[in-house]
Formats: sequence, structure tokens, C-alpha cells
Amino acid sequence: MYGKFGKLIANEARNDPDPASNPRLKDVVAQAKAAQVPAEVIERNLKKGSESKADYSGMVYEAYGIGGTGFIIEALTDNVNRTAAEVRTAVTKGGGKMADSGSVLFNFSRTGLVVVSGDEDEDVVFDAAIEAGAQDVQKEEGDEGREEGYRVLTSLEDYAAVQSSLVAAGLKVNAEVSGLVYMPLAVKGEDEVTDEDYDANEALFERILEVDDVDAVYKNY
Repeated sequence: MYGKFGKLIANEARNDPDPASNPRLKDVVAQAKAAQVPAEVIERNLKKGSESKADYSGMVYEAYGIGGTGFIIEALTDNVNRTAAEVRTAVTKGGGKMADSGSVLFNFSRTGLVVVSGDEDEDVVFDAAIEAGAQDVQKEEGDEGREEGYRVLTSLEDYAAVQSSLVAAGLKVNAEVSGLVYMPLAVKGEDEVTDEDYDANEALFERILEVDDVDAVYKNY
């Protein structure tokens, strides 16, 4: 998360490193603060951006996994050809296949997600989220590898405001897994993905995340 915001800040600071006179930079810095990115990370990348001419581009790649699963891969890069090649290599070596634009993406929805700790009172979380302008709140009971908690869903435009409101209300927000995400419209469960395919997909997932320019990977299983 720090790397992603660092690149965004550095990119916007190339022409004007002062958020007061650079509206786009001001917005990115506000998002970084809402995600609880440390001040020293923000300042370091403001300075880096003012001294660098690197131009970062946001890229979205789509891939098929094992057993009919789908992956959405987000990257921020200063060399599109390099990143595309590295993502393709990771996907194919992991047993997956790159997909044509739109062939996997239609299975996902772009939305804002704020994850709140399961230690919080359910009524307090629901009331605070709805008052802040959230679209929905989903309680997760928690299972193997996943902590209990609440998934607060927002529109893309309202994400930063909703997260700030929940933090201001004193709720414990997990900034590391919150953000603007691609959520699967339907999740393939145990009856659709075998244990063997699940393990192979998890290995593919980790392989893709190891690509330096990749900031996030979303899956539908």
C-alpha cells in the first residue's frame, strides 16, 4: 500500500510538489492520509517526485487461473512494456493464461471498501457506516486465514469521506486491506474449485504479487 501511494504521490509531484497549488496531488495526499500512510512516506515521495521525471501509468491486466478462475491485476509503472512482460511471465509460469481486455473484468465490480475490526460493536459499525454515506455493510464471521470483521462498501467518490468518518468515530479500520477494489460479483466456492486447483491458484496469486510493479491482485474464488 505504501509503495502504491508513494508512486502516485511522486507522479503527481513531478510538475508541482506543493499540494496547496496542485489539486490532483492534494487529492492523492488526502487519500494516503485516510489510508494511514505515514507522514515520512508522503514527504519522501513528494521530494522524490519533484526531483524525478519518471512518468507512472496505471495498468489493469486480466488473467485466467486454474479451473476457470479469474484474476484482475493492478499495477503502477514507469515502464509499461517491462511490467506487461513480467506480469505475463508470472501468470504463464504459474499455470494461468493472460485474458483479453474485458473477458474477466465483467465478473468484478469497482467499489470502495473499508474493513473494520470485528472487535467493534455491530450496531455501532452499522450506524456509523450508514450515517457516513456507505452503500452497504457486510459482517464476516471469519474462517481459516480470515479474521472476523465488517466490510463497509461505498461508491468510488465517497470512499475517502466514509473511511475518514469511521476513523473519526473511533472505529478500528484496517487500512492495509481497505481501498478502491475490484470485488467479484460471484465467488466460486468449494463445489466449483477443487482443493488441488485452490492450492495452484494461491501459488499463482503469490507469484503475481511478487512482480515489483504490481500493487494489487483480485480473485473470484
